[in-house]
Amino acid sequence: MKEVRNTPSKQHSSGATPDWSAWLDENGARLLLYARQQTRREADAEDVLQEALVQLVQAVESGSFQGGPEQWPSYAYTAIRHLAMDRGRREEVRRSYAARQQEILSEGEEDCPWLASAADSEYLRRRVEALLRSLSKEMAEVVILRIWGEHSFREIAEMTHTNLSTITSRYRYAMQALRKELEDNPIES
Repeated sequence: MKEVRNTPSKQHSSGATPDWSAWLDENGARLLLYARQQTRREADAEDVLQEALVQLVQAVESGSFQGGPEQWPSYAYTAIRHLAMDRGRREEVRRSYAARQQEILSEGEEDCPWLASAADSEYLRRRVEALLRSLSKEMAEVVILRIWGEHSFREIAEMTHTNLSTITSRYRYAMQALRKELEDNPIES
């Protein structure tokens, strides 16, 4: 992922120069996880994240951003979602889903991992990832934003432009599905 650097001459509405490196250190991993969930390949996830960060920096530094640093993560999540949808639409126009799946299989390309942490065992990472991938895209999105993104249901509803009751239902059904799968096939330690 390309690095977002401070621009010393630019200041946001509070008058202080934002410390983009510190902000990215704090939020980058969560944003990349969400970008991975929203895209099909690691390279696409990194590109979408980079574009979202550029949009955020430009909005803040131009003074057009309404709100303070506490709203920056929500802006970034929303930008990632919209950029990923746009990228997905462009890809669908270029080739059909079936043709793309065949291409991936023939090249032996593996789907990009959503969870990547040196501290996690590879088995556990793959198992949790498989569980998340077994959910619908909408349910996985809510689980990732809620658990790893640490967002409230209301924030998720606002970011995804979805009714709050729909978001809570998706989360509840996702947790039920994950619980059932783990009861039937527990993770071995």
